Amino acid sequence: TQTVEYGITVIDKTRMKVLSINGIKKVKWIAEKDDKTCSICKERDGKIYDLDKIPPKPHYNCRCWIEPIIEDSEKNT
Repeated sequence: TQTVEYGITVIDKTRMKVLSINGIKKVKWIAEKDDKTCSICKERDGKIYDLDKIPPKPHYNCRCWIEPIIEDSEKNT
């Protein structure tokens, strides 16, 4: 379990670094929507966060992910 969680953490941090390098400043929290989704993840679903202020995943085996928010000024560069 710890190895899997470490792998997920590395992937998440790498993704955030790549988004930052590419000028992304904001992301949207996306939660799986089924009967296994916890109340914290349901509450965060759809919320937009600054890339450097994303809350940590609230539990092991969290299936949430982030999607970049591309603002109009970033589309034109």
